[in-house]
Amino acid sequence: MKKFLLTIAALWSIFSCQNSSIDKKDEGIRYKETVVINDVPRATLTFFDFSDSRCPEGVQCVWAGYASMDLVLSGVTTEGGINEHVKMCLGDCRLVRKDSTQAGYIMADTVDKSFAGQQYRFILSSLKPGPKVDSTLKKEDYRIMLKIEKK
Repeated sequence: MKKFLLTIAALWSIFSCQNSSIDKKDEGIRYKETVVINDVPRATLTFFDFSDSRCPEGVQCVWAGYASMDLVLSGVTTEGGINEHVKMCLGDCRLVRKDSTQAGYIMADTVDKSFAGQQYRFILSSLKPGPKVDSTLKKEDYRIMLKIEKK
């Protein structure tokens, strides 16, 4: 009986400490960095790619522009390995077009996604650093501030 009660107490303490928000580093997720978002089933998120057409600091632009992000969810299910892209956007994201041959599509800074049996909410707050006029930054210098919630 003691073992049974001890086991129940241990399980209760494990489940009561779970948080529905996935804690990401304060400095954000760097370009091409992969972070674990779930242990079982295992799921990871990679900051895969981005484009930035936001108006540079100190410049008066006709259009505010936008920054679009491509994140990749990777995981393993009973069917095997799976990868899914999550497209997100900051700024004037009413209609995003990758190039003139593609139809436009709408992206947002908040996306609800079902992946590998889990429900997630991704909330994108920024792409850093912001654009500057005489900047020679490489993609590797960028990071996103992203909040991930389990629902």
